[in-house]
Amino acid sequence: MLKLGELLIKRGVLSQKQLDVALKEHEKTGELLGKALVRLGFITEEQLLVTLAEQLSIQYVPSLKNRKVPEAVIKAVPARFVWHYKFMPLALAENLLTIAVSNPLDVWPTEDIKFHLGFNVEVVLAPEAEIMAALRTYYGVGAALVEDILNKDKAAEPQKKTEETTGVTVLDSAEKMAQDASVVKLVNQLLAEAIQARATDIHIEPYRDRVKVRYRIDGVLYDVPVPETMKQLHMAITSRIKIISNMDIVERRLPQDGRTKVKLGGADVDLRISIIPTLYGENMVIRILPTGMLFNMKDLGISEHDLELIGELLKKPHGIIFLTGPTGSGKTTTLYSFLSYLNRPQMKIITIEDPVEYELTGVTQLQVNPRIGLTFASALRNLLRHDPDIMMVGEVRDLETAELAIRTALTGHLVFSTLHTNDASSGVTRLLDMGLEPYLVASSVQAFIAQRLVRTVCPECKEKVPFKEEESLRKITTDVHEQIEKPSHIFHGRGCEACKFTGYRGRLAIYEILVINEEIRQMVIDKASASQVKQKAIKMGLKTLLREGWEKIREGLTTPEEVLRVTEIG
Repeated sequence: MLKLGELLIKRGVLSQKQLDVALKEHEKTGELLGKALVRLGFITEEQLLVTLAEQLSIQYVPSLKNRKVPEAVIKAVPARFVWHYKFMPLALAENLLTIAVSNPLDVWPTEDIKFHLGFNVEVVLAPEAEIMAALRTYYGVGAALVEDILNKDKAAEPQKKTEETTGVTVLDSAEKMAQDASVVKLVNQLLAEAIQARATDIHIEPYRDRVKVRYRIDGVLYDVPVPETMKQLHMAITSRIKIISNMDIVERRLPQDGRTKVKLGGADVDLRISIIPTLYGENMVIRILPTGMLFNMKDLGISEHDLELIGELLKKPHGIIFLTGPTGSGKTTTLYSFLSYLNRPQMKIITIEDPVEYELTGVTQLQVNPRIGLTFASALRNLLRHDPDIMMVGEVRDLETAELAIRTALTGHLVFSTLHTNDASSGVTRLLDMGLEPYLVASSVQAFIAQRLVRTVCPECKEKVPFKEEESLRKITTDVHEQIEKPSHIFHGRGCEACKFTGYRGRLAIYEILVINEEIRQMVIDKASASQVKQKAIKMGLKTLLREGWEKIREGLTTPEEVLRVTEIG
């Protein structure tokens, strides 16, 4: 039988020189030759596995995604086995268990299966990424830890009964379990998985018979497979999160908020936690905020034209600039990038936020607390005595805050704030509807900037598709209001491992910037409608959200479906 190196040379995927280098590395480190060849970049994992399958006369399975594994097979093999040895059970016929492995030379999985479970074993080869993805799908994240904790809990059942007779409550038991090393590991694993998946939020939601875990990635929620038995550990997981974020572990009837900083995977991350009581337990949302966030306007995907326009607005010594858009559209991140751009030693910058999401060095940040009377309005009234040059008010929610923010802008301060409106021109009518006098709005507001976040096409699986002016594209091109040059093709993501088969990876912002010039100012004083203001602004060169989105589509950065999804047209 030919050796692995000889087989690879025979197949034409490896040279003798490369093999000699890998053999020296193998002798020096003790690493398996195949692993060394892949690590050095001489061959791919697929080339290695195909060759090993030929050498050992076993089957190679390139993908496990379309393979349906019966529930009986999953129940027959404990989670601690599969996660420890990193193999995936595929089939069980009579006493023969078929498993997928990425290292066929590791004999311990087959030996342990025979010894502990009593099955004969047939091995097939599969890529490690495919095996790990299948384990998450069928066993769920943290399955091995959940199994270990519950087995340990069963073993401690007599002690539990003793505690019950001495008056120890379920809550005491949950608090004790929350300090257990395995529960700590389980919470850390959920957090680490979320960070690895690029999630911005983790949702842990209890229902009657199970706990649902979801990650928000690029603005969209995805279900995370977890074992059904995690329901039994929901109280312990919640207690653990409360402990690390300094919440009241005893209080389970009222909403609570907390935050903490943790180190995971070598990186520091801030966690902002919100808990609310629901019918079947406490619902928890964990916001993941990287501590090393750099706020640069160019990184947001702002076009050169818009960067120039925003740069001119930020040079203004006074006035107010409103960012508009729904929750989760990136308004706060854009405001932070403005503050970072303006942050200089000679400038005093103060922010009033709810809550403070990121720490900005050199900026005085204040978090509102309505329970003790510290609202946006009361904070704004007091902070003017601190002689700021620039102020950021997290959100204008009522007439009092709006009046104070605008009067602050009129007294020589540059102010930033946010509004919840669908587009830039609606910001005018929103302020008037609050009860502000038109002359105050016209004389103080420098611009309304509407924004949305669109998912970008995955660079790993990006491909051209012919341009067909379907209904979705027709809605966008109709809104452009001018003759446009239609391209021969646009881009879509085919779907791959890197983007979790969504076709999208990452996000960028699209903007609609309505500058309040003399003509628009007069329309505000005359109480013109939002549509009238928008039509006038378009004639004067306003780029709408849909036009900006169309440009990103033509550049191959996003898709029509994504632009329409975030602009709510349809």
